[in-house]
Amino acid sequence: MRRVLTVVYIVQLALPLAAQETTTDKEFRGQDAQRVAAWLKVSQDHAADYRLTPKDKPDNPLKLLPKAVFRHSQPVRGDDIGAVYLWVDETGLPAALGTVFAYSYGGSGERWMAHEFHSLSSTPLTGKWREADAWSPAEPGVEWKEVPEAPAAAESENARLRQMREIGRRMAAHTTDFNDSRWELRLITQPIYQYTAKQPSDTLGGAFLFCQGTDPEVILLLEARQVKGRSTWHYALAPFTDYGLNVTLDGNELWSLAKGHRPTRTSAHWWNGKMEAKKLSEKDESELAAAFKAGQR
Repeated sequence: MRRVLTVVYIVQLALPLAAQETTTDKEFRGQDAQRVAAWLKVSQDHAADYRLTPKDKPDNPLKLLPKAVFRHSQPVRGDDIGAVYLWVDETGLPAALGTVFAYSYGGSGERWMAHEFHSLSSTPLTGKWREADAWSPAEPGVEWKEVPEAPAAAESENARLRQMREIGRRMAAHTTDFNDSRWELRLITQPIYQYTAKQPSDTLGGAFLFCQGTDPEVILLLEARQVKGRSTWHYALAPFTDYGLNVTLDGNELWSLAKGHRPTRTSAHWWNGKMEAKKLSEKDESELAAAFKAGQR
C-alpha cells in the first residue's frame, strides 16, 4: 500500500489563519489587541515547552512547526485566547495536534492555561511538558477508512486539493452539549498544513478542521493511497471536545461519539484545563505582545 496524499482539516465555525490575522478584534470578541498578542505569546511558549517523541524512538523528538497553524478563540461560550500547533515526524508527516489557550475565571484578571491534544501518529507517543510527564497516548491516534464513492486521486497536487475540498463538502458535522443543544459546525476548506514527506515516497499532505468560533471540534484527515493498483481516498476523524459528535457523508452517518467521554493521559485525545494560572501586568502585556509580533514577521 503506497500513501500518496495526506491532508488535515479542522472542522469549526472559523476563518483560515491568513484571514484571522486581519480580524483579531472580531475573532477575540473585541478584546484589546495588545492583550490578545500577549496571551498568544504565552500560548506559543507553552507549546514550545513540550517534548513529544515516538515511544520507540525516544531520541527522535517530533518537530513543532515554527508558527501556529490556526488561531483558537471561543466567541460562543467564552473569551479564549490561544492557537493550534502541529508537530510532525522526521518525514514531515503530521504526528500530533495541540491547542493551547487562556481563559478567564473569577473576575480577577487571572487566566488558566488549558492544553488539549490529539495524536495523529501511527505509533504510541510520549509527551513531557517542562520536563514533567504530561501525555503518553498508548495507541495509534486515528483509524483510517476508505471514503465511499470517492473518485480516483488526480495526477496534480492542485487537482487533488480540489478533490479533497469536494470530499470535505460532502460531510457535515455537529456537536451535542450536555443540555442536549445541537451546535452545527463548519468545515474550513483551507488546509491548516500541507507537506511533501521524504518517506514514504510521493506522500503529500495537509489538515482540515471543523470548529465552533475558532475552537476546533473535529479534525478531519484525508489521504490518497495506492492499494492494489487503485488510487483510493481514505479519511480519519479525531475529536477535540467532550461533547457528543456526529459526522455525516452525503446525509448518512459516517462517524459519531457519545458526549461525556473522558480522555486520559494515555488516550489519543487528552486535555488539562488547568495547566497553569497566570496574570499579566501592563508591563508583561507590552513586552509579551512585542515579542509575539516580532516573531510573526
